[in-house]
Amino acid sequence: MPQETNLNVSPYFDDFDKNKNFYRVLFKPGSPVQARELSTLQSILQNQIEQFGTHFFKEGSKVIPGNLSYDNNFTCVQVEDAFLGIPVSLYTNQLVGLRITGARSGVTATIKKILSKEDSDRGNLTLYIKYEKSGEDFVTEKFDDGESLSANKDIVYGASVISANEPFANTLAFGATATGSAMSIGEGVYFIRGTFAQVQSETLVLNQYNNTPSYRIGFDVQEDFISADEDTSLNDNASGFTNFAAPGADRLQINISLMKKNLDDTNDQNFIEIARVQGGELQTFVKETQYNLINDTLAARTYDESGDYYVRPFEVFAKESLNDQIGNKGIYTSEQKTNQGNIPSDDLMVMQISPGKAYVKGYAIEKISTGFIDVPKPRSTKTVEQEAVSYTTGDPLFVNNVFGSPSLGIGTTATVSLINRRRGGSGSEIGLARLYDFKAQSASFVNETTQYEARLFDIKTFTDIKVGTAITSLTASDHIQGSRSGATGFVRSSGTNVTDFSLIDVNGKFIKDESILINGVQNGRVITKVDNFGFNDVKSLKVQLVYQHLKQIFYLMMELN
Repeated sequence: MPQETNLNVSPYFDDFDKNKNFYRVLFKPGSPVQARELSTLQSILQNQIEQFGTHFFKEGSKVIPGNLSYDNNFTCVQVEDAFLGIPVSLYTNQLVGLRITGARSGVTATIKKILSKEDSDRGNLTLYIKYEKSGEDFVTEKFDDGESLSANKDIVYGASVISANEPFANTLAFGATATGSAMSIGEGVYFIRGTFAQVQSETLVLNQYNNTPSYRIGFDVQEDFISADEDTSLNDNASGFTNFAAPGADRLQINISLMKKNLDDTNDQNFIEIARVQGGELQTFVKETQYNLINDTLAARTYDESGDYYVRPFEVFAKESLNDQIGNKGIYTSEQKTNQGNIPSDDLMVMQISPGKAYVKGYAIEKISTGFIDVPKPRSTKTVEQEAVSYTTGDPLFVNNVFGSPSLGIGTTATVSLINRRRGGSGSEIGLARLYDFKAQSASFVNETTQYEARLFDIKTFTDIKVGTAITSLTASDHIQGSRSGATGFVRSSGTNVTDFSLIDVNGKFIKDESILINGVQNGRVITKVDNFGFNDVKSLKVQLVYQHLKQIFYLMMELN
């Protein structure tokens, strides 16, 4: 897009019109040079530059890096307003780039940016730093509360000097350190408003004291007139001549600085988005030069010779939208909104798309972080009768020492207990399954060594939990969650004053010494022992047919096809 400032106004009167197809200004003897003609000279050249640049580059494209970087570990230390009665703000402009050391902690860091008391959300003078060295105990990694800070160089303000290695400030007595987030850009050139504009190095603090920002980050573009009254370097510098120091022509200045906007702020006047952060994760950013029309030619060639293809495949998972807090692993809580601005509900599902890269129609499509797309859940149904359904059985288990025979067939509801001992079926039950096929490998039964082939489905192994303090009451299907591991499961059997219990339908792995939540409520119970059973722990199978009042037991061999 071209510059937005209208120069065809007093006192400039630049009336250049590209539709008139004027490409040269031809001065003639005897005709005075007009000020607007000098301006038109520049406009003709600028129009040529703009058209050439537009062919190659998109608006806001990086031409000469200027690399962009996101820091979600932008650490800081907050200091007292005054030190020995002297306002620290008097010399904060001297601090950036200095290496500072904590008198008590021994920690060393370099100051990257200063946030004044007036600009701070907490009303504290804040030094944004990068830690370089831990304390002398090799354990302390951050500055202590209430300790003095000294710099590695002299700090000069007015006629006073704070010598190197002498204290210049005290950290706050409580909560001095914090972690913020920032976006930084290096010096470079970007194609903006038809101009190859210079961008200076800058660091923009996103969230001052937390590292989960959600913003659109981009360039704030401002055009200004600068006169000799505002910048004396525009006065005539012809020293020794009568016109020395006479006011010169005004200048059109384009200022470019980093700016952040809320995700729902769509007013892009004077704003060019170059990055987007949501929940602390970088979603998009200008990684490479964004070519314009020439990119279409390159894309067409790529597509002709290679078609559509993946570089890194995108993985897609279906998730619940609304988290019910009892284990459905929904993405959003009821107080949140989805990425598309919808309200989470049971009628929505979320398609989770992993990072990846592909070429579609020759154009590079890359996602650098996980994305979420709302999809309405299908609620319509259709009945299909007499339709063939393919079915594949799993690997068989070979068993011997069989006593009795299990009941199979439609309507049979018996479950198979998975036992962790071989002999006598006296081991502990560590899971459940269902049996859909059971037959002898040979033509007839010989003795206990005769092998049978068993096929299971709906296999669910248990996780046994032991807690240090008894739980007054547990009900079957209560939801249990590990506070650190995030593992979840459901209580298998009800009980009172319980210290040992089994979980079924477990996701993840519980760990020792973590507290648990029961139905989403923290109750102070801590796991002292955990057994995460798997199918490899199964040594025998036991079937209890309740309606026959008969127990049938058969033992599992270790051999699996």
